[in-house]
Amino acid sequence: MLRIKYITVLLVSLFLGINTMAQEGEKSLTKEKILSMTTEELSALDLDDLMAAIDIVGVSSLEELYELLLNKDVTSASKSEESLFDSPLSTTVLSHEQIIASGATSIEEALRLVPGVIVREKTNGNYDVHIRGNDNLPAKNMLLYSENMNTLVMINGRPVFNYSHGGTLWETLPVSFEDIDRIEVVRGPASALYGPNALSGVINIITQNITKESPLVSGNVQAGTLNTYLGDVAFRKKISDKFNIGLTGNFETRDREREELLIYDRGGAQYSLDGNPVDPGYFTRDEINRMQNGTLPLWPPYDVKGETYDIYKSFPDPDQAKERMGVNAYLDFMPNENTTINLMAGHQQSQAVTSSMGDVPTPYTTKVAATSYVDLRANYKGLSLQANYNGGTIDYMAGNEGFELDNEQFNIQAEYDWNLGKVSIRPGVSYQSMSYDDSKHIAKVGNGYLNEEQTINIFAGSARFDYRPTDKLRLVAALRAEQYNNPDDIYASWQFVGSYKLNDNNIIRAVYSRANQSSFLVNTYSNYTWNIVNMPYPRVMQFDGNKSHDLKTMDMIELGYRTRPTKNLLIDFEAFYNVSEGFGALMPVYTNLAIKNPLAILTQGAQPLVLPDSVNIQYTNLDLKSKQLGASINIDWVINAKLVANAHFTVQQTKLDNYMPYNRNELIGFLAAGASANTEQTDAATLKLQQLGYGLATGAITPADVPSQIFYAESSTWPTDTKDDYEHKSTPSYFGGFSLTYRPIKKLEIFPQAYFYGEQTYEGQYSTENIAGKFLLNTKVSYKANDNLTFFVNGRNILNMKDREFAYMDEIPGMVLGGLNFKF
Repeated sequence: MLRIKYITVLLVSLFLGINTMAQEGEKSLTKEKILSMTTEELSALDLDDLMAAIDIVGVSSLEELYELLLNKDVTSASKSEESLFDSPLSTTVLSHEQIIASGATSIEEALRLVPGVIVREKTNGNYDVHIRGNDNLPAKNMLLYSENMNTLVMINGRPVFNYSHGGTLWETLPVSFEDIDRIEVVRGPASALYGPNALSGVINIITQNITKESPLVSGNVQAGTLNTYLGDVAFRKKISDKFNIGLTGNFETRDREREELLIYDRGGAQYSLDGNPVDPGYFTRDEINRMQNGTLPLWPPYDVKGETYDIYKSFPDPDQAKERMGVNAYLDFMPNENTTINLMAGHQQSQAVTSSMGDVPTPYTTKVAATSYVDLRANYKGLSLQANYNGGTIDYMAGNEGFELDNEQFNIQAEYDWNLGKVSIRPGVSYQSMSYDDSKHIAKVGNGYLNEEQTINIFAGSARFDYRPTDKLRLVAALRAEQYNNPDDIYASWQFVGSYKLNDNNIIRAVYSRANQSSFLVNTYSNYTWNIVNMPYPRVMQFDGNKSHDLKTMDMIELGYRTRPTKNLLIDFEAFYNVSEGFGALMPVYTNLAIKNPLAILTQGAQPLVLPDSVNIQYTNLDLKSKQLGASINIDWVINAKLVANAHFTVQQTKLDNYMPYNRNELIGFLAAGASANTEQTDAATLKLQQLGYGLATGAITPADVPSQIFYAESSTWPTDTKDDYEHKSTPSYFGGFSLTYRPIKKLEIFPQAYFYGEQTYEGQYSTENIAGKFLLNTKVSYKANDNLTFFVNGRNILNMKDREFAYMDEIPGMVLGGLNFKF
């Protein structure tokens, strides 16, 4: 039903747009419009229009115009507007036009155009995105620890980060292509500039400014295989010199190729269906509902406030990979030439079948979210203020009690640009508060993993110094200190940058930086008792947070070289080495044990069977250290007026020190064995058996009085056989991509684009999965009917390479879509 509503709204908008297009004349070229055009758009101009564009901009040749376009402005690298060529950090800018031309069907897929970014598809339209890797750490744990918790994603500087478990829920972003002016990606630790969680970098999605050149209505729609429908529409209007307004809407719906769900081996589990043994594999919801793990139901139903939670509640639409919609409103007010006020607000709803956040028999889960936001930005001369709110409800594992949370996030920051000749200083202060509450969604206290509202508060002060002693030399230092409520500690991050411009076409740079992760709710406040009903043992697991844990940090050294050997060629090279420490995870810290069937031990001489009865799991810092060495190269080449080429390639190697090669169940087993080997605890167990034996021998008790198990002792002993220089293969050793933009005639554009990566090995809680390397070839062919309407055919993964890209997730076939872009 929602899908029909979305399509109806878009078709009505399209009908109005096409009727208005017939009445609209072509707008005259202005300097602002020309500088916002891509090389592809310039190449499509008639010769007279192209010569006029050169005159308007004030350059002497097409090559100089290309130079301006290859040297776009960027703000995310230093929080001040500067040319991309002069940026002191490893930075990439994706323009709106470049994203649309590429045929990318989502923001995440568009990031495959960026060097150093690993993008893997889980289910149709749901992605995992990492900058440079360091994923699946610590290994041999829940799928949760494969989520990217190291990259800060923002919209206009507003964090859209998930502070419950960490990472970004991409399907919950309210914006889409018609909102985006550009995406700026900064690689490397950047917490000193943007706050916590920017360990591996920052992805800043910047929305479009409303100007006189903005079309009144613009949008795009496409549909294709796997029942995929995507669309955006935007209305923008410059009311006066002081007021602008805008309204955008977007929707996305996609199906999976199959509706069955994978049930995987949970450490030697024995499954049966209708009394017949079955191996792990794919099953329908009805089959899972009838399955057993040994003598226990695999997915037992239970009651939550009068509502049945079962497999049907967990997966209401297992055949649907994703459904989302978003609306955004914009209001810009410019009371005078020194002041700008930007207000943005919106809402999104989403449902996605993607990777699990917990420990269930399937690696899949359904995430459901409904959130809203308000973002206010104001600038007065050198002072900038930003305040925003994001709130709503997110169910991280539908149909599993305790994972649905109400959340509220507040952010406020103030910064001031102070220019003192050759030195500029940007001091700043900020406050963040993130509150999550599960109490309204659980049957009773104790059933959630928080069981009340819990909050993370962060106060921070920062300063950035930019010193240019000569025209060629630039020195930048950024410092930040953050005070957390939990852990009650101050964390410092920094960034020291030096760049030297050899000449107008060559620049070298060096960076040393540190960034830190924030605390998350699950790490800090977990208080969850899991009474296990679908595994024979342990009987109970207690999950606890740790308010005094250490936060993860990353230190990086980077060297870069950027060159323009000709005016239409830009080459950017970067080499990096980073060290990450402070890893942590929910780990078993002690276990209570039970001797099973003591009567058989006493009367039949059976060997004692010691099993964990209850286990305490606590967020625990590990001694694990990650050392990553790598390099990236990026090439942008305007070959001629009809052909543009882009290519990027990254190689890396990650090695681990203090690597512990044990999963959770193996650690629990080690704790149990350690308890049995402890003399004092063994004597306690022996004494209990002797007391029972004496009672039987004297007739004080009968065999019926002997319990089925004896509880005793506890253990907190971990193995010590860790490994150093262990090669971590969860991040591919190489990955990259290339693309061509070819315009044989004015109206026709062909955009072939490829993305590839090498093989990788995921080390999970229950098994290890090898993921083959992959080469994805995409092509979009567009025909520009007129200045207002473009039709296209879009082929994704046209070689139909179906190998899964993320552990245990879907094999996704090639797709073909057709659609149109419109503006007037």
